[in-house]
Amino acid sequence: VNIEDESHSDFSLLRDLLLCQHTQHLIDLTTTTHYENYRCDKLTRLAGGDHGAEVTNKNPLAALEDESKDHLQRFCNKEKEIEEQFNTKVEEKRKALETMKLEHKDFIDRENNKLDLERAKILSKREKFDKEKKECETRSFDSMYKLSKSMESHGGKKRGLFSLGSINFGRL
Repeated sequence: VNIEDESHSDFSLLRDLLLCQHTQHLIDLTTTTHYENYRCDKLTRLAGGDHGAEVTNKNPLAALEDESKDHLQRFCNKEKEIEEQFNTKVEEKRKALETMKLEHKDFIDRENNKLDLERAKILSKREKFDKEKKECETRSFDSMYKLSKSMESHGGKKRGLFSLGSINFGRL
C-alpha cells in the first residue's frame, strides 16, 4: 500500500492540512504557551528558589544581586578555608624542616666527635711510632758507633772489602 496515493490513504491530505495551513498557529502556540511557561518557571526559581519555595514579589535583578552576594560570601569563606589549610601545611613543612636540620646537626656533631677520637688515636700512635723510631735509631747509632770503635781497635783494616780489577765488593 502506498501512503502517498490519495485513492488508498488520507495521510497526504492530513499532512498538508496540519503542516501547511496550521503551521503559523503551531508557532504562535509554542511561543505563547510553552516558552512563556518556561520563562515564568525560570524567573520564579531565580526569585524564590525551587518550585516548592514560596514565590516572592522580588525583582529578578534584586534576586540576582542577592545571589551574587551569597556567591561572593561563599567564595570568601572558601578562600579563607583554603588559606588556613595552606598555612597549616606550610607550618607542618617548616617544623619538619627544622627537625631535619636538628637531626642533621646532631649527626654532624657525632661524626665530628668520632673523627676527633680517631685523630687522637692516630696522633698517639704516631707519637708512639716516633718514639720507637727514635729509640731504634739511637740503638742503631750506638751499635754503629761500637762497630766503628771495634774496627779502629783492630788496626783500621776494613774487612769484607776486596777488589777484582776495577770492580770493588763490600763496604766502601
